[in-house]
Amino acid sequence: MNTSTLTVPELKQQWKAGQTLYNFFLTQPSAWNAEQYAAMGYPSLTLDMQHGLIEDNHLLALLQAIRAGGSTPVVRLKWNRPELIMKALDYDVRILVCPMISSVAEVEAFVQAAKYPPQGNRSYGPARAGLRGGPNYFDQANDQILTFAMIETPGALEQLEAIAATPGLDGLYIGPFDLTASLGFPQRANFQDDNLIAIIERVLAVAQKEALYTGIFTIDPKDAKEMASRGFDLVTFGTDGLLFQQMAQAWLSKLG
Repeated sequence: MNTSTLTVPELKQQWKAGQTLYNFFLTQPSAWNAEQYAAMGYPSLTLDMQHGLIEDNHLLALLQAIRAGGSTPVVRLKWNRPELIMKALDYDVRILVCPMISSVAEVEAFVQAAKYPPQGNRSYGPARAGLRGGPNYFDQANDQILTFAMIETPGALEQLEAIAATPGLDGLYIGPFDLTASLGFPQRANFQDDNLIAIIERVLAVAQKEALYTGIFTIDPKDAKEMASRGFDLVTFGTDGLLFQQMAQAWLSKLG
């Protein structure tokens, strides 16, 4: 599979044409590994700063490696804090996923930190983003960044319609593990569970009504393909940690 780093306008055109962008989570701060995944054809790679081992000082090298390999980078933030959001954007992250959104106020704060005035309160000092975006970066930035709010808490479900209507928000991204755990489902992220599927369909319908993009996390390519068939734009199909564990165990088993 040949890939190339997509600009946000190119990605929007791809989604408009009904093409899913498959995504893989990286949890380890290895630029070499990131470049290898990108070069092998993984279409987009999310740097997981919430649960992985990736810290702020790793971000630049990882973004450079992903771009060198030809993939499209995404960042899941540590938390919904303005200094983390603005710093990631200054590194030239164009697609942000914000975890644990539970209210309209929280998603408003997320969007505000991601947008330059007058739409938001992002501070100007784009560093690498200015280098890559050129002299007109400030004028174009608000249209060149995608903001996804994670839907993974009871509060997010309760206020789903209001969250989706937040000005400046670009997408909803379902986190099925936290969502099913917080709702007390007997199995976490079971894509055969009719109750989870009902939530998924509700999120898709609300997103369609508000003209938002949609994303979802899975750890199995089979589930990922099913979610793509349901119309999700950004579909995660696993993590580097899970893949390593599975392959390492399979390799070890060959010894008999």
